[in-house]
Amino acid sequence: MFEVGKIYNRRADIHGVYKGQQYGGIATPSQHPYIFIFTSEAGEEFGYSDGFSPDGTFRYTGEGQEGDMIMAKGNLAIRDHQKNNKNILLFEAASQGMVRFVGNCNYITHHTEERPDKNGKQRAAFIFHLDIIPETKSNGVESPKALYLTKPTRSKSLKQLREIALSKTPTQADEKEKLIHVKYRSDAIKLYAKKRAEGHCEGCGEKAPFETKSGPYLEVHHLTRLSDGGADCPENVIALCPTCHRRAHYAVDSELFNNELMCKAKTIEASVA
Repeated sequence: MFEVGKIYNRRADIHGVYKGQQYGGIATPSQHPYIFIFTSEAGEEFGYSDGFSPDGTFRYTGEGQEGDMIMAKGNLAIRDHQKNNKNILLFEAASQGMVRFVGNCNYITHHTEERPDKNGKQRAAFIFHLDIIPETKSNGVESPKALYLTKPTRSKSLKQLREIALSKTPTQADEKEKLIHVKYRSDAIKLYAKKRAEGHCEGCGEKAPFETKSGPYLEVHHLTRLSDGGADCPENVIALCPTCHRRAHYAVDSELFNNELMCKAKTIEASVA
């Protein structure tokens, strides 16, 4: 339906087809089994600060612009999506009216914390912990069937790290098990990208700038997201030297450079898979 990393017109491609609320961060079309959620850096001005946490989950701020948030409407839809057989689809703002598909999500848990509302007053806000389901376009690779994964380490093979990174969190596991699973996946994709690079920047091709106790120094860049972090599929991560990594985020030609990196990542991954 939607392709990870691809950019869509929110009004035409999402609401024009599936309906649902055209404004705000959560859309719940009544005639389709989907919940569309949208994140943007612009939301930080109003207390909506979303992003990846160290445990690999995506922290998403619930809806409600004034006063304490309540567990109703979009917030309730996210919490109960599995019980109601609804799929959560996450999009990030790309440009005016355009959004990039990040992936399908599963709710793990949520907590409440103090955040300012649109008037700057402190209020209780829901922060949802979401597990972004890994996807891959490559053929012939199956996710591990075991409910429990071994901890990813540098000693594991490229194939083993890839399998951990692509594993899906068991929906019936308890909260603690789910969080461990997501953390292992998040760590595995970073180790995978660095191991795949074999000590060279996958952007410019130059040797890593220096050695560390854990090997050549390279930074893992997530190609389909505005900021780095969290687990991702092998085609959407790339190991870069610090210069290329900063260029991917801050250069005038960052969008063009990221598109080039996406093509390189797919080519590299095709030769590995």
